Amino acid sequence: MKKILFTLLFLTLFSCNTGKDGRKEIIKAKIEEFRKNQKEWTNLTERILKDETVNHKLGQLIIPNDLDKSLAEELNEREIKYVSVENSLECKEVEYQKEWDNSIGTQFLKFTTCDSLKTQKGYYQSDSSPIEVFGIGDNWLVWIDIDPI
Repeated sequence: MKKILFTLLFLTLFSCNTGKDGRKEIIKAKIEEFRKNQKEWTNLTERILKDETVNHKLGQLIIPNDLDKSLAEELNEREIKYVSVENSLECKEVEYQKEWDNSIGTQFLKFTTCDSLKTQKGYYQSDSSPIEVFGIGDNWLVWIDIDPI
């Protein structure tokens, strides 16, 4: 029984791991796709930051269907699982948890006025943690959590 469980765990982890180079190429393609629609993402983000329901749930994971119908539909069309928002005079953040290709990990698209370094176009961070960060520019970044748990 232990051998079967170990084999299943190994195969699951192996199938979910695209590899660093493959993951980077997939993310670069996702960033290019985002850039084509950046204006729409920025408009959506501005609407979210102004939404009354969102501003009552700051710092919480918000399911799109908990929002008004037009926001929920747009988030669902964009394959967003959750949104998390911080909204103060000093710092505005909207983080979208995407339902992208799960073989590369859990993907997050983030608008933030709080981190000018990581949002710089071309920024890349990968250290010993299971997190990779890709700067898009204009206050946007993508980060990936490759931890299988």
